[in-house]
Amino acid sequence: MTDDHLDRAVELAARAYDGRTDRQGDPYVAHAIRVMLAMRTDDERAVAILHDVFEWGRISLREFVAAKLPKRIVDAVDAMTKREGESLAEHVERILASELAVAVKRADLVDNALEHRLERLPAQQRERLVAMYRETARLLGDDLDELCGRPVR
Repeated sequence: MTDDHLDRAVELAARAYDGRTDRQGDPYVAHAIRVMLAMRTDDERAVAILHDVFEWGRISLREFVAAKLPKRIVDAVDAMTKREGESLAEHVERILASELAVAVKRADLVDNALEHRLERLPAQQRERLVAMYRETARLLGDDLDELCGRPVR
């Protein structure tokens, strides 16, 4: 018997992101799909497609629970979800407790830091976001430029 949790995750994400757009005005699901395609395993893919459903999507906890995803997926999505009032350091600390969440967060940072996406933002917003992405990478033990395959500053 095959585990269809990736199919359930994709269906759930499609509903959650339906009609939602990112900072650049593009369909939000495109970001989630790009992050998902950067992953190697079905577990990583499931977390990747769902990593922003609570922050950027429209989904209830009831709908999420009804999908009956494996606990490892639920825990990683929970680790990826920033809580109100939580500092970046606290959030990254929760991410570091989940190997799945760490893998997805690295791919999320790479996608968020794509030059063609960043250049479409106002300069002040772009600078603020890049600083946050750099700090997130640092807290993960990485360098943003290195993650993105760019020359390290």
